[in-house]
Amino acid sequence: MEHSLKTSDKHLSIPTDGVPHLNSIKCSGLEFIHFAKRLKDGNLFKYVTSGIVGIIGAAIILSLTYRYGAGLTPDSAAYLSAASNLAEDNGFLTYNGLHLVIQPPLYSIILAVIKKTTLVDPRIAAGYLNAVLFGFIIYLSGLLLLRYLNSFALVFLGIVSVLLSYTLIQASFMVLSELLFIFLVLLFLYYFGKYQMKGDFISLFLFSASASLACLTRYTGVIMIAAGILSVVFWSKNSNKEKFWHSVIFLLITVLPISLWIIRNYFISGTLVGLRASSSYTLFENFSFLYKTVLPWYLPLNLTGISFILILLLPVIWIFFKSSGHISWNGDGIKLIGPSLLFVLLYAGIILISSTTTAYDRISDRLLSPIYIPMLFILFFIAERVLIWLREKTHLKSITLFVVIGIVLLMSFPVKKTIRVTEQFILQAGWGFSSQEWRENRTIKYLNQHKHLGKSYTLYSNEPEAVYILTCLTTKCSPPKRFYNSPQLFDITGNPKESWRKGEDVCLVWLTNSTRSYLFSIDELQKHISMTKIASLKDGKIYTFLIK
Repeated sequence: MEHSLKTSDKHLSIPTDGVPHLNSIKCSGLEFIHFAKRLKDGNLFKYVTSGIVGIIGAAIILSLTYRYGAGLTPDSAAYLSAASNLAEDNGFLTYNGLHLVIQPPLYSIILAVIKKTTLVDPRIAAGYLNAVLFGFIIYLSGLLLLRYLNSFALVFLGIVSVLLSYTLIQASFMVLSELLFIFLVLLFLYYFGKYQMKGDFISLFLFSASASLACLTRYTGVIMIAAGILSVVFWSKNSNKEKFWHSVIFLLITVLPISLWIIRNYFISGTLVGLRASSSYTLFENFSFLYKTVLPWYLPLNLTGISFILILLLPVIWIFFKSSGHISWNGDGIKLIGPSLLFVLLYAGIILISSTTTAYDRISDRLLSPIYIPMLFILFFIAERVLIWLREKTHLKSITLFVVIGIVLLMSFPVKKTIRVTEQFILQAGWGFSSQEWRENRTIKYLNQHKHLGKSYTLYSNEPEAVYILTCLTTKCSPPKRFYNSPQLFDITGNPKESWRKGEDVCLVWLTNSTRSYLFSIDELQKHISMTKIASLKDGKIYTFLIK
């Protein structure tokens, strides 16, 4: 007896006499073969590849942060303390007893929800959250590259570039909001692409919600409001009337939540986004910082000396291919890559302007990390256009291989820094306040053994975030002479005593490894205040005094 199974283009005869389940086994085998073939030939294989690389990335981050703990900075202390207090129904209070204002709330809200639902401490949860976010960032990058590019070889190289980026690896090691912001930027780009294809309300809502949440993650996210409006106007296929109403809906969804938060800030602190001061850096200096930060992401360090010439050549390349018919401003290509290009320009612009007018961290990998992936999209988009042109001009089938080899060689240089960054994280057994150096700090250990000091006195320190993170004691900052990263002085007539309340019992924890030169030194404080030293250790001293 025989059964005939029809495959795609022929019949196979399979004897089944005496073997009752052989037919079903053979069917299953053939179905699996056809599934594997479809998997290989279709987009499913490419999606699965992106997912696998994403899982690998998440596993790498989780294995390192689980062992050493995610890195902690002063901003981390604000996020973690706000999350802990929010989970305990104490509102958005931070480590110093003040309300969260300088940072937006979303990152703390997510950590608080995790603590509320799973009882996992925010400091531990942050490592898991970073791993998950990094995995999804890689996966979303793959989906977007598949949309922008035809060559899967270039798509795969782009995905691997995200996995091995030292900029993203550094962000993944830290308890900071950068990864969440990058994830939301990619969601915005992904769902705007869906909106371009469908023009429907669901896609509109999803990319609007992504932009809205990005604003609640970092204040610089407000540029996504401008990017969204311009993208709807220039790169959606809807009628002008639909564009108008969709823009109105987008504005309502994005502007309302961040506006409510800023209004709340004003009523609490009298400022919109916290007290700010003038910057120490000029526009030219900030442009130099931006230039020297971004170029090593994609080029060998020894080429950055001539890389300004390369920047000048990019517009020339663009004009050349535009005139060749490969790129048109109104064509499908620019409609795809346009939102990424717009985001890069607007985000880099707001960082340059705000760093020139306002004092905060110097422009670095951390501040610019959100543009790494959109810039990668643009570079690979241009690379594919170059590849198309080379194929047409040279008629060489192997030209793709040469281009791929060239990209791999360029990638090898930034990857070396990724390896060094990872080795440094392992060597220090963590970063920032979670490093071995801080965990073994003797002054911190003394405080943990004498926690009654936190009840008997108001704690102050030149490193209040470190004291809070490592002892869980609410700690305020010792008096500053001037604002952080700013020449602007505090209005206290040179007397730090004015920073304290009369009758306040103070315990001052002075850590010798602090680098905060903008604070009054301990010698300057002692000129105005009579202190009692209660502990003197190798890495710090502890004083008590009463403000009279």
